[in-house]
Amino acid sequence: MTWSQVTRQPGGKVAELRTLANLTADAALTADTDRQMTVLDAAKKLQDIADGLERREKKALEQRAVAELPANATANEIHHSRRRQATRVGPDVYLPGWSATSSALPNAFLRSALFAATRGVQADNANLFAGGSTGLVAEEKIGTFKDTTMMFSGHRLCQFDRLVYSTCLEYYREAPLCPEESPRHQQTTFYEFACRMGNGYSVKAHRAIRASLLRLSFAQVRLRHERINIEVPNLMSVKFDDDGKSVESFKGSDALLLRVTTSVAELFGPGAWTAVEIGAARYDGLRGWLANFYAGHAHPKPLPVELLHQLCGYGPNKSNFRASLVRALEKLKDPNTPACSRVASYHFSRDGTNIYVVRSAWVA
Repeated sequence: MTWSQVTRQPGGKVAELRTLANLTADAALTADTDRQMTVLDAAKKLQDIADGLERREKKALEQRAVAELPANATANEIHHSRRRQATRVGPDVYLPGWSATSSALPNAFLRSALFAATRGVQADNANLFAGGSTGLVAEEKIGTFKDTTMMFSGHRLCQFDRLVYSTCLEYYREAPLCPEESPRHQQTTFYEFACRMGNGYSVKAHRAIRASLLRLSFAQVRLRHERINIEVPNLMSVKFDDDGKSVESFKGSDALLLRVTTSVAELFGPGAWTAVEIGAARYDGLRGWLANFYAGHAHPKPLPVELLHQLCGYGPNKSNFRASLVRALEKLKDPNTPACSRVASYHFSRDGTNIYVVRSAWVA
């Protein structure tokens, strides 16, 4: 076999190197005695290079955000893959699988100021329902850890929007995400949506959910993490059948058409998402942000108070942040707090610049 024939072998670079190593080993049989060991060493080095390349390719495949399975994959294969990450099965892309008693979001969202902990954002956006544009930003840099850069365009979001968005994803817990080019959607009603959020239906809730869905439909996110760029052109899109109605005419039976596309799956790679018990996921304000932030960490770690202030999107007022932080952590120490977010203890460093929070789960 010639080298030109080797390069046409199926299996890519690894297969080419293994074929070349075998050819080299065969050549050693006819080589002079003095050169035989040298040729065999060359064959072994080629095999070692192929082994290393194969390991790197396997590792890269394991780290891919969206796992790839054939269309005829078994239910067990799909279940095993979706326990770790988003998974493509033939043409369909699924989010990871999580329990019906939990709510799931990407860590990039839970560990940043994307869904701000200040109620001011929600108040500022109240006039969006009436067509206002308060809080609209373009390519704004969001507070994140140093290993991530996030750029955001749209109406600034709050903790209520986090709950609404995680509820939207709940409709895709078992259904495949919508292809980018497809108009496919999930249909529900305002009454059912409000109940799934854990709230009772009312006209006030209807209005708040509607405004939040509009904010989320404008949201665009670009982030860079571990040298990988991810772009989500739209967190979701929505259509209503209550257009033109007055607030007084709103009904729980009004239809909602929700659409979340496959671009979102890139945020749900291995170790890149967290399922939070519903009870904690429904907390609001700074308590809600902290409950979801710490739920996704495997062990305690001291963090600068200033960094927490930036990450949670508390706003420019730093003077009362420490007091608000203490109040929120005290609430999370309540025995009724779900286990995933219950705080066992916390303490500040002697100079007050760092805080060390310990969840109950970490000391159990």
